[in-house]
Amino acid sequence: MNSKRRFTLPRSLILNKKKDIDRVFKEGRRFSFEVCTIFIRSSGSEGVAFLVSRKVGTAVKRNRMKRLFREAYRLNRDLFAGKETVFIIKEYFDDFHSISNIIKSVS
Repeated sequence: MNSKRRFTLPRSLILNKKKDIDRVFKEGRRFSFEVCTIFIRSSGSEGVAFLVSRKVGTAVKRNRMKRLFREAYRLNRDLFAGKETVFIIKEYFDDFHSISNIIKSVS
């Protein structure tokens, strides 16, 4: 019996079609913070996208930001039930606790 549990965000939740992301931009509410902008659209389904500006830095820094935001979202996923969410990350911010607080304040 395999008792290992995967602590990851399911791939089925990732919004990867341009039309889905554009719909969230057009119909969703916007919340702006110093390090990111968050768009949330109420819908019957849950989905999330993480977009990082090249101004953040090298690919290593951009990927780190995506990993931090993805984990903070995963831990607070119940707050986003029935919502499609897009995170636009504008600058490098390496404090997981603060990222988690930003995500909690939006819902």
